[in-house]
Amino acid sequence: MNQKNKIKLAVLSSFALAAIMVACTPVVEEYREITAERIARPAFMVDRRYATPDMDFLLWERMHKHHEPANVYIEGDGEATYLNRNVSEDSSPENPVGLHLASRDNASNLVYISRPCMYKESPDPEGCSPAFYTNRRFSPEVLAAYDELLNEIKLRYDITEFNLIGYDGGANIAAALATTRNDVASLRTVAGNLVPSMIYGNKGAVIDADSITADKIAPGLAEIPQHHFIGAGDTVAPPSVYHSFRQSMGESNCVHYTLVQDADHERGWVEKWPDLLKSSMECPPPYVPVALPPLPPSKDGPNK
Repeated sequence: MNQKNKIKLAVLSSFALAAIMVACTPVVEEYREITAERIARPAFMVDRRYATPDMDFLLWERMHKHHEPANVYIEGDGEATYLNRNVSEDSSPENPVGLHLASRDNASNLVYISRPCMYKESPDPEGCSPAFYTNRRFSPEVLAAYDELLNEIKLRYDITEFNLIGYDGGANIAAALATTRNDVASLRTVAGNLVPSMIYGNKGAVIDADSITADKIAPGLAEIPQHHFIGAGDTVAPPSVYHSFRQSMGESNCVHYTLVQDADHERGWVEKWPDLLKSSMECPPPYVPVALPPLPPSKDGPNK
């Protein structure tokens, strides 16, 4: 085959591959949506969508008791989001660990929230910029959208307060929300991306300078009851990430952590989660020495 024919063949192959990828995209999206349904529906969770002017979210909910707290799960980063080059049109996770965890929670009021633009009804990116799941995933506008959504949930179901649970990058979202709201009763993170610079920097990805990250706002979390779960085999968010975050926080009596054996970034969590949910969330007040009472007067006269 001469050089000219080789070039023609290469061009045709590229077009064919592109056509296959476009044709397969709806199939992949539908598969991931079906996966989510198979996880959530047996847990009696009902789906709905929530949209802001710039982004949209998928929610799975099970709400039974008004005027009580709700456990809120925030999903991880999803697919094709560590490298901000050749970004996928769909960041929906093949393995939605956050949804798996929610499905194992027996709380009366339960909400799962996707990350922006996951499980899109159409691959058309209009109204849902890829920036919201790449370099601007922790931007002020993304955090404002979650804040608006929590306000809507609180009003819709007459919720008193939230227990936030974040997986992977969702842990960073949950931590940021906990520092800005006065209705967050507790914070839990699983394989948490609490220091994005340590994780994304190793992957060659970047987040914008105005990103709100847990390590930068850690002192604001010091008085919130919290428990952080770290996979002993996690190479994405290893224990060093948590320890860096904890060091940034400073003194606190409210922080607990558990190193979970046989767990990595995605595997080993779901089966253990009902027991891990029972882990300590105590937040005792700082110890204040009590002054000793004065000695009683001596029979021989005043004490000397």
